[in-house]
Amino acid sequence: MKKKLIYLLITICCMSLAGCSQGEKPAEQAKTPKIICIGVMPDVESIPFVIAEKNGYFLKEGVQVKLVHFKSAKDRDSALQAGELDGVITDMVAVVFANEGGINIKAISRIDGNIQLLAGKASGIKAMSDLKGKDIGISSNTVMEYSLDRMLQAAGMQAGDVQKIAIPQLPTRLEMLQGEKIAAAILPQPLSDLAVKNGATILNSTDAMKNKAGVTAFTSKSLKENPEEIKAIFKAYNEAVVYMKTEPVANYVDFVIEAQGFPAEVKGSFALPQYQMATAPDEKILTDVIDWMKSKELVKSSYGYADLVDEQILR
Repeated sequence: MKKKLIYLLITICCMSLAGCSQGEKPAEQAKTPKIICIGVMPDVESIPFVIAEKNGYFLKEGVQVKLVHFKSAKDRDSALQAGELDGVITDMVAVVFANEGGINIKAISRIDGNIQLLAGKASGIKAMSDLKGKDIGISSNTVMEYSLDRMLQAAGMQAGDVQKIAIPQLPTRLEMLQGEKIAAAILPQPLSDLAVKNGATILNSTDAMKNKAGVTAFTSKSLKENPEEIKAIFKAYNEAVVYMKTEPVANYVDFVIEAQGFPAEVKGSFALPQYQMATAPDEKILTDVIDWMKSKELVKSSYGYADLVDEQILR
């Protein structure tokens, strides 16, 4: 009798378990939305992302984005290496360096911004040919030096015709140019616009050269895990571009200056670029950047366009 009772209880238990498996399923755990972290710099290239965040375009496209502001490329790249960022506003030189150093990132789109070569107010320099033998403030082995070398080349000059002075910090470089400590300097907007406002002479620019090497890049890991979110980010970017093409700058310039940490005196002196919709980086420029880096023995590996650019996101 006791054995029959035990058998009956086991049978009832099994039937109950079977009924549970065939009936209502356990509630699925709610997934925490992925927050895409993008490292931005105090430059005009990052402004469409800042506007997209301010106007809620990221949320409209269904993606959560955190813009992480950096004052130096070194700090930005350290955060990228530590796995704290999904993407960065950067340039082709930095993308090559990252991959050479084992950080697998890929460029997605070109970005708009202007790098200008400037002569100091009291330098007496009026043309590129006047630069021979003069000192120029730069940041070594960066997109700034690449841009300078190509400007010199276009003027029939060589890098050895000038004295390159390494001044990594942009505000310091601007201060030394305006304080007549150096004859010339290469600077990005809006600092270059401030220098022009204060009397500097523009000798050449990446706008004039049509040689812009700035890009937005994302880690291969994030591209694999979050392709839809990254696609949404560029939809929001394009919405910000449309907004800036139609909205008077006066309506958002104060916000941009504060958000980007620009000097207050740039207001009224800097002109925003003619921002374009997100498009893939220029293959010719990327190839030229790689050739330049190889000529300076900055890289050992060989890279093709497909190694450094993801063309799927913008399609």
